Amino acid sequence: MAKNVAITYDIYIGAPVAKVWNGIVDGELTRHYVYGTRLESKLKKGAPYAYVGDGNFKVVDGEILEIEPEARLVMSWKAHWDDSVAKDRPSRVTYELSAGGPSTTKLHLVHDDFEGQTATYSGSVDGWPLMMSSLKSLLEAGKPLATE
Repeated sequence: MAKNVAITYDIYIGAPVAKVWNGIVDGELTRHYVYGTRLESKLKKGAPYAYVGDGNFKVVDGEILEIEPEARLVMSWKAHWDDSVAKDRPSRVTYELSAGGPSTTKLHLVHDDFEGQTATYSGSVDGWPLMMSSLKSLLEAGKPLATE
């Protein structure tokens, strides 16, 4: 049996919870920090979603498993960015938001339900801190981190 592995990441963002939530779910904003992809979804429990890149390529897709606006978003996570991750079964991503002050939000992210250290796990370990730090920069300073 594969060892249960998970990626957890906490970050404090100098913006109110509503603004951070919008940064997570607004496709116009995600394209600035999720490797150029737009989140497309109806944002309802059971609805499909995808992070869509150039040429309408679905880099990641899945289903909204739970949604509590401005508090919690849980999604199945099926990666397609290369052949190695395409072989992995879906994992799960959870975003939890809480107020850290009047204009500060704590964002707690968990990416779990992997079957061991899969290609998706390996490709996500460094990706999440970079994306969440870039979200922080986008919301606080108006521009994402320069990664290219």
